Amino acid sequence: MHKSGIIFVLLATCLGGRVGWAQEAPEPKQVEAAVTAGVRWLVKNQIAAGADAGSWEGTQYQTTVASLAGLALLANGHLPGEGEAGKAVDRAMRYVQASMTPDGFVGARGNSMYVHAICTLFGLSYLGMSPAAAQEQELAAWCRKSIRLIIQAQGVRKTDVDQGGWRYGPLSADSDVSVTSWQLLALHAARQCGFEVPEEVLARGLNYLNRAFVEKADGAAGFVYRPGVSQSPEPGVTGAALFIKSLLEREADGKFVTSYEYLRKFSPAWGGEQYKGYFYFVSFYVAQGMFQLGDKPWAEYRSPLQRLLVEHQLSDGTWEFPPDNRLQQDSVGPAYATAFAVLLLSLDQQYLPMYQRQMGLFR
Repeated sequence: MHKSGIIFVLLATCLGGRVGWAQEAPEPKQVEAAVTAGVRWLVKNQIAAGADAGSWEGTQYQTTVASLAGLALLANGHLPGEGEAGKAVDRAMRYVQASMTPDGFVGARGNSMYVHAICTLFGLSYLGMSPAAAQEQELAAWCRKSIRLIIQAQGVRKTDVDQGGWRYGPLSADSDVSVTSWQLLALHAARQCGFEVPEEVLARGLNYLNRAFVEKADGAAGFVYRPGVSQSPEPGVTGAALFIKSLLEREADGKFVTSYEYLRKFSPAWGGEQYKGYFYFVSFYVAQGMFQLGDKPWAEYRSPLQRLLVEHQLSDGTWEFPPDNRLQQDSVGPAYATAFAVLLLSLDQQYLPMYQRQMGLFR
C-alpha cells in the first residue's frame, strides 16, 4: 500500500473511536449572525481619516490588525470597492501598503516577521480583485518585494538546528515554528498567485518544521516551539505544523496521525494553559490544521469552537480575550480579537487562498 494510503487507514481508525470533542454545533444562522455582527463592527469602527486611516483604534500593531480585519472581510466575500465593507478593505490595503520600508519590510511598526507575513498574506489575498490595472501592478510589485524579504531572511547565517526557519526579525539568527509557519503560509499564497518561490526555500522550511517533531516517553507526540531548545510539544505549534505540512508536502507521513491524536487531548476552551496566553493565535493554528486533515477532523473540532465563539461574542458584535489572555488584549484592542474570530467562523467558505484544502487525508 502507498504510504499515504497507510496514513489514511490509521487516521480513519483514530476517527472511528470515541470523539473527545463531541458537542452540538450552533445553528448555521447563529454563526452567520455572529459573523455579520463582527463584520458590521469592523466596518463601522475603522479609522476614516488622518495618519492611521484604514486601521483601527486601541492597538500597538495597527498594520497587523488592518491586515487581519481586511482578511476577515475578504473571507466573507466582500470584494474591494464593493459596498461599505469593500471600501473598508480598500482603506486597509492602502494603509498596509504604505507601511513598507524601502527594503521591503512590512513589519517595522511591530518590529516583527509575524506582522510582515500577515500583511503579505493580506496583499496576496487582495491581489487580482481590483479593476484598476495600475493599482494591480503596484500591488504586485509590493507583494514581490515583500516575498523577496521573506526569502532573504531565511538565508541569514544560523546554527544547524535553526537552519531553514525564521524568527522575529528579518536578520534573526534563530528560528521558531510559529513564525516559520506564517512565512511558509505567505510563500504558499505567493505561489498560488503565480509568484516564483524556489523549491529549496520551501524544502528548507519544511525540514525545519519536521525537526521540531518529538515523541516523549509519556506518549505525547507533536511539535515543539523551538527544536533544540523546547522539550515538550505544544498544541498551537503542532496545529500550525500540521497546517503547513498539509499545504506543502506531497504525501503524508506518520507525524500526521500521532500529532492528530495529541491535539485531540485539547478540547476548545475559553482560555487555559493550552493557549499560552494566545487564544486566537492557537485557535487559528489548530483550526487550520484540523481543516486541512479533512472533513471529519474539522467537523469534530469546528462544533465546539464555533459554539465557544458564538457564546462569547459581545452585544456590540466584538469579541474580547479569555480572562487569562487579557494582557494581550491591552496591546491589540477589540478589532484584533474580532477579526480573528470572524476568520475562524469563516473558514468553511474557503474564499481566501490560504483556506483552500490541499491534502485532505480524511474526507
